[in-house]
Amino acid sequence: MRLWPAIKLKLRSKLLLVSLVLLLLPWLGVRYIQAMEDLLQQQQAQSMATIAKASAILIAQYSAPLIERIALLERKMRVDKIVVSTLAAAIVIDGYKNEWSDLQGLMQTFPATNQLSYGHKIDPQDVTARYLWAKQQRSLMMMLDVADDSIVLRDPRSPNRHGGDAVVLAVVDNKQRVRRYLLTASALGQINAFEYLGSYLDPVVIGRQSAIKAAWQLSSYGYRLELILPESMVGSSIAIAIIDVDENETEPQVIGIGDVRDSALFADVLLPSTQLSNVLAEMATEGVRIWLIDGERNTLASAGQGEVLIAEPSLNTLADLFYNLFLETAVSDDESLQYQQAVFMGNAVQTALTGKAATERRQLRGSEQTVIVAAQAIMIDGINMGVIVAEKNTNTIMGLQNQAVKTLLNTSLWVMAIAIIVLIGFASRLSFRIRRLNRDVSAVVSGEGRVSGVLKQRAEYDELGELRQGFEQLFERLGLYTDYLEALSSRLTHELRTPVAVIRTSLEHLEQSPDNSQVYIDRARAGSERLNNIIARMSEASRLEQTVNKVALEVFNLTALLKGIAPVYQDLHPQVLFEFNLAEEAIEIKGCQELIVQMLDKLIANAVDFHFAETAIVISLEKPHKLNTAILTVKNSGSPLPEGREQQLFQPMVSIREATTQSPVAHLGLGLYIVKLIVQQHKGHVIAHNWQQGVEFRIELPII
Repeated sequence: MRLWPAIKLKLRSKLLLVSLVLLLLPWLGVRYIQAMEDLLQQQQAQSMATIAKASAILIAQYSAPLIERIALLERKMRVDKIVVSTLAAAIVIDGYKNEWSDLQGLMQTFPATNQLSYGHKIDPQDVTARYLWAKQQRSLMMMLDVADDSIVLRDPRSPNRHGGDAVVLAVVDNKQRVRRYLLTASALGQINAFEYLGSYLDPVVIGRQSAIKAAWQLSSYGYRLELILPESMVGSSIAIAIIDVDENETEPQVIGIGDVRDSALFADVLLPSTQLSNVLAEMATEGVRIWLIDGERNTLASAGQGEVLIAEPSLNTLADLFYNLFLETAVSDDESLQYQQAVFMGNAVQTALTGKAATERRQLRGSEQTVIVAAQAIMIDGINMGVIVAEKNTNTIMGLQNQAVKTLLNTSLWVMAIAIIVLIGFASRLSFRIRRLNRDVSAVVSGEGRVSGVLKQRAEYDELGELRQGFEQLFERLGLYTDYLEALSSRLTHELRTPVAVIRTSLEHLEQSPDNSQVYIDRARAGSERLNNIIARMSEASRLEQTVNKVALEVFNLTALLKGIAPVYQDLHPQVLFEFNLAEEAIEIKGCQELIVQMLDKLIANAVDFHFAETAIVISLEKPHKLNTAILTVKNSGSPLPEGREQQLFQPMVSIREATTQSPVAHLGLGLYIVKLIVQQHKGHVIAHNWQQGVEFRIELPII
């Protein structure tokens, strides 16, 4: 199974790919910062809820305007009510609707009833109108959008102020006096308002009211009227009438809000309270906007300003573009009336209208910006008098988040750059050492496959150093094995040449001297037996290797076994002195007793052949303390082993005996090889080494 793609990658490329895992660090950091942002927003929501609750307690101490508003909402005799909104942006009175474009959804429609003929509905194709009242500072403004199929302007040459399409505004001032104003246009642009008495169809003009500013402009479907007047001129009620005069009609048509002819039918004006706005201003900290709304979601008071941000410089550098992938952009607060109405229709306000406090997070349209809205009911004597709505954006939190993300990205980029440089350097170093090891290995092995040198030693202590040491040991063993193979043929030739030469010379002498035939026949027979003995020993080694691998193992007492066969060796070699140092305790191993005896036969036979006369051969068996191993040693005093030949002795066909042609027994170097096979079958280990006066064979066997 491939862990890497099929493409061939160098070590440096692989480490570079692995280093991409470091990209998880900034990602995890960003995730952590986002979690912290959520916690900060929760804290801000709690803060906004506290502001809303404190504002509600403060407003409850000024309950008069609230009671008055509830009384206005509960009056049944006047069905029309004019809601005055609060504007933050300045409005230019020019008759154009540019500044009002965002407020189109808040405009109200005039009833289609003809006030000159009650019960008669006016055809919408003739005249319809929409209006919106707003308050800015201490002035009231109105946008009137009229759809009229036939626009008739007043004759500028006529001394009368009527005679064409007109708008009538009637107000009840703070002294409860009714004042009516007529607005007509003889030309487009700025127009004047004239106070009149009597009927608007035949008014008696008293004079021009300079406090009222108005502008009249045509539209694709009719005309628009925009006016402004001081708040002090308006009391608690207003009426508006639109007089539609058509050239083909003898009687004008009139639609209106309230009835300008009867002050009892004027529409109630729901004005924002300046007093309550001043109270809320004490709670509106920087960036916090607070509204007080009634049960029908009309604004009674407001305070605070949204945050207006200066446009940030455009992204000019690659770093700016990179940061922009991760950073969120703060935006200015939406101060439009449409946004206010959207907030008032939200879940938090809906819950507060039922008497329960609530908070919510809102997403600004077309932006990732989040605002926190808290709503708190104003309860007086168990009655819900209104709702405090507090709102604040999360630009501060976003700024902290962006700064943290930017710091994280900068740190991560530096760390990644350093890590990549270090990894590339480390990979280059590894590649250099691997290539150097490859060159050193290639230099040791010749083209013919012979080990022709020694691998260079270097001070390396890591895994590559261990690999180099492994190669050194491998080449050392390969060199020894190569020497063994090269010597094998010469040794076999030497061992086989002697009996073959004996047979050949015996036959030659037999041909030349038939009289002494029996002597030569006996000598040829002896050579033949020697040759047969060599072949038998080689076959014995091969059979023994197969037998060792198939033998069944059992648990037995090694101490008792050695004590039982010790006298046998003394009987077999009466001229040799044996010394047995066997443990008193029972040492049990899992193995084959016959193989252990055969192994000991080979070792003792080897010790007998090489020991000095009148010196003892020492056989020891012990169990070291805290070790789960039995140690069997056979030690003799005699000639030491040649330097560097300790492990080579256990290879087949390796012998250090000084063989002669007169030797009655051929030594092929198979005895110690058989010892190694038996020890390996018992999962043990055998070594040979020199001691001060001779040679010692040490065998370690695992015990049960």
